[in-house]
Amino acid sequence: MMLFDFRLFFRLTVATATLASAPVLAAGRWTDKLAAKITVFDGATPRESEIKLRPDPKMTVFTPEGRREIPFDTPWPTSSTKSGWLAIAAGYRRDNMRFNIGGKGYPNILSELEWQTPATQIRADGGWTHASGATLKGHLAIAHTFAKGENRDSDYALDNRQAEFSRSHADTTGSEMLDASLGAGWTLRLGSAATLTPLIGLARYESIYRSSNGRQVLSDAAAASLLGIAWNVPLGPFDELHSRYHPIWSSIWLGLDGELKAGQRVALRGSLKHHWFTYKAEADWNLRSDLAHPLSFVHKDSGKGWEAEVGAAIALDKGHQLSIDLSKRSMKTQQGKDTTFFYNGASSTIDLGEAVLGSWSISLAYRYEF
Repeated sequence: MMLFDFRLFFRLTVATATLASAPVLAAGRWTDKLAAKITVFDGATPRESEIKLRPDPKMTVFTPEGRREIPFDTPWPTSSTKSGWLAIAAGYRRDNMRFNIGGKGYPNILSELEWQTPATQIRADGGWTHASGATLKGHLAIAHTFAKGENRDSDYALDNRQAEFSRSHADTTGSEMLDASLGAGWTLRLGSAATLTPLIGLARYESIYRSSNGRQVLSDAAAASLLGIAWNVPLGPFDELHSRYHPIWSSIWLGLDGELKAGQRVALRGSLKHHWFTYKAEADWNLRSDLAHPLSFVHKDSGKGWEAEVGAAIALDKGHQLSIDLSKRSMKTQQGKDTTFFYNGASSTIDLGEAVLGSWSISLAYRYEF
């Protein structure tokens, strides 16, 4: 029976301890005096081999960016448990909003209004992602018209926009928009250069479209008589128009965000959302003496829509970026109700045929990542 060799065990233990302590002492002034031996059991007779230490020991670290060597006295790399970003953007926005009403003893489109509103927009964005992938993202945008824009108001005596008996134009000066959105999801890494984030969230898009400086451009008494209306509105400008239409789109949405790093300094981003919303709008038609004020009518409906954003960013310095971003939104109701309130307290309800919003913007943004 072979006896346990305490001498060899002691020699191996000392050699192991020497190897473990060598990197720590290598940075000191005794580096050239350190030595270590290893005992190799080769056949029946053990033999000793001397290990020579490097004067500058290094450690090989394998990271997602590749393999690299660092000195032993470098602190062990730590990974952040979370990351976030904030951005501020300014640019141009344009809303095209329209609705029509009719039905129930009237033409299917009795009246139709449309606003085209060029505006300047300021938008703030933010996001946060935990190391696990849990992600929060939101934005807030405010826009205000900087030019006259255009509002068109048309009335028809027959179905399908036939026998137009009134058309007026107005400016949209003073119109304003407010957007708010918040979502949560999970960021998935697709290799070292790309991410994909499924999200679910809530959004509220609110606007006040104003009409002023009215001009009557079409007035047809014969067409109006088809509805039994005695129409005698003259052509030309009319004063004191200060009407407003205040729609609110409140939605639940599902979306996807994606990001691709195209090199060391360039990143491409995109997002797509699908909305399910409820719609409510209130209006004050200030020149209509037969209607109540300040609430002349209310619209209620629901519908679906989509929203898309794309952007390209360039890194300026660590954590700082500039980007150019494009966005587009389309929302459309199904078929709701228009309830009109009269000056004497009475009310009536007809069909809201549809309310449609098309909006797009382009902006320049500064983004800081932390």
